[in-house]
Amino acid sequence: MLSVQTLARRIRQRLHDTDCITYDDENILDCINCGVRFIRRIIARLRPALLMSEKIGTLAAGIKAIELDTRPTKIISVTANGKALEETELAFAIHKADATGEPKEFYLTGTQTINFYPTPTEPTDYTIRTVDDIKELTWEDNSPLLTEFDDFLVEYAAIRLSVGNEYDMTQESQLMANIATQIQQVLIPPPVGIITRGYWQ
Repeated sequence: MLSVQTLARRIRQRLHDTDCITYDDENILDCINCGVRFIRRIIARLRPALLMSEKIGTLAAGIKAIELDTRPTKIISVTANGKALEETELAFAIHKADATGEPKEFYLTGTQTINFYPTPTEPTDYTIRTVDDIKELTWEDNSPLLTEFDDFLVEYAAIRLSVGNEYDMTQESQLMANIATQIQQVLIPPPVGIITRGYWQ
């Protein structure tokens, strides 16, 4: 978890721009924020638990909606009384909006309201696990990533800035795919090789 200023300094070193001649601070900061989103999307797809937030509470009888503290970019799971709920279509839930009983499903309204369906008739314990949206970083912030992933962030920003000047989208796409592959290898390492003995040994 490096500071944004440390990240910027390392990016400038990679770009041979320590005198801040080629890239202004706004370019560097924009690229850091793009890189954070790029890396978080990969993590959210492969290992969402690393980014997971959890909201636990009890829903009163007759209450069906929970307002999350932040906007989720991904809902990992919703449980009611320890049982996993399936996500349902909003139109279906509205069609039978007056249904009551033990919640079996959930649906999202707006950007951060989880609705249980049917509406519980008794107090119901719930757990909601999400990957939450993040705010843009400023110069005073620290990276929200693990330090190991900050290395990929520096690499992403340096490549994006340097290749961006050359207008070669093919090369940029290949380099971004290479970074994504490296991140995937950290998140999901390949299986350990197995040595087998020959039939006659």
